[in-house]
Amino acid sequence: MPRAFRAETTDSMMKRFLLLAATAALASVQAEVINQSAKRTFDLTKHVVREHTEFSFSDADAEVTEYDVAFPRALESRLAYVSARCGKTPCEIVPATHKHAAKAKTPADAALYTVLLKNPVAKGEKGSVKVTAYFTRVLTPYPAEVTQKEDQLVLFDASHLVSSPYVTKTQTTKLKLPSGNVEHVQAAEPIARKGSVVTLGPYTDIEALAAGVDAAPLSVHYKNHAPFMTITKLTREVEVSMWGRVSFEEVYDMEHTGAKLKGGFSRYDYVQLHQRGASFHEMYAHLPKESVNVYYRDQIGNISTSRLRPADRTGSHQDLEFKPRFPLFGGWKNQWYLGYSVPTHSVLTHVGDKFKLEVDFSTPVQGASVDDLTVKVILPEGATNVQVNVPFSLDGTSETTRQTYLDTPAIGRPVVILDKKNVVAAHNVPFEVTFEFPKHFMMHEPLLLVSGFLAFFIVCMFLFRLDISIAKKPVQKKKTE
Repeated sequence: MPRAFRAETTDSMMKRFLLLAATAALASVQAEVINQSAKRTFDLTKHVVREHTEFSFSDADAEVTEYDVAFPRALESRLAYVSARCGKTPCEIVPATHKHAAKAKTPADAALYTVLLKNPVAKGEKGSVKVTAYFTRVLTPYPAEVTQKEDQLVLFDASHLVSSPYVTKTQTTKLKLPSGNVEHVQAAEPIARKGSVVTLGPYTDIEALAAGVDAAPLSVHYKNHAPFMTITKLTREVEVSMWGRVSFEEVYDMEHTGAKLKGGFSRYDYVQLHQRGASFHEMYAHLPKESVNVYYRDQIGNISTSRLRPADRTGSHQDLEFKPRFPLFGGWKNQWYLGYSVPTHSVLTHVGDKFKLEVDFSTPVQGASVDDLTVKVILPEGATNVQVNVPFSLDGTSETTRQTYLDTPAIGRPVVILDKKNVVAAHNVPFEVTFEFPKHFMMHEPLLLVSGFLAFFIVCMFLFRLDISIAKKPVQKKKTE
């Protein structure tokens, strides 16, 4: 009897200990983070919307190692790029796992992201996180069609409350517009307008995840004549040559995604009366400082209305200004090509037989967003152990081979294909391609040329010495005395 009682008591104590441990663990997981303030700014001056939000937070009960950020699902579906800074240093931000989102009780109309703090925030101390997000195709032309003389008006819909999985004591939102020409702003009071900036709030004591688009709507209708320069398809080919040049060729399918042009187009009104609306007739590209052999052409041929400004001593790039054959209005499309070369030593480094190529990922054209980007890196024949390092996620990668002049059909040149959708200017950062290339393989093509010419001359010598006549030439006999 005492033994049974002792065993039952031990099991009861063990269960109680496990229950207390689980409760303590749950309390540590569900530690209450509170936003002391949230300051958000929407930059609506271009066709790509940028959101800058600064959170100041603290936890009175536990240390904070991760911080969650929420986006309304309607905006998150068009999220092109997001980054975070913890104080003055960049930190990693990743989509929250399904398990973590379920634990945070994230509603279906919100998407959760997790910021991994480099330096944990101590209990009771204040921390700071700055989040920058880029959204594409979230500005809706309204009306959808305008004439050449009319202004382009667009609608932006969001929530006037900052979406957060934590309780927020105070928050404000600023709308940075291209001008003070605003049709209307719909949001909860207070609303203040000063020039081209609209301030919403401050709002106080906001519950967690209360910033639904339906529950807290924000709508602004304003004039926006920025060029809605959207590249629907871009194919970049980077061809590496070990003999002095790395060549770039880019094929652009561009569309003006603003309000469509209604009625006819008048060249006279466009040139003489400057009635251009939201159209654009010129583009700018920042090319590498060492760029040479720059060309721009469309399906007809070269374009003469282009200008290349070389970089000065302190400059980091060359400025290319070029104009298409006709201005682009809403709904209009155009296809064109851009090509240039850079010295191999400026983008390719090596240690022994290991080489590293470092070039920009996206388009050098300023102010453009890309719906579908394909980057093809064509390496020299004989390259092996190819690896790619891109500082963000990709939608697809693949490898193939290509045969060009003097290539061996059985080997070919390795081609790395990178696919990325919904690309903005923030994606135009350097990426790396590393590979191994035996130096003696550089003599492959010269030896192939020498061997080809040698074989050609041997065949010619043989043919010249070969007698292919049908009748034999008569042999003259020598006279004898």
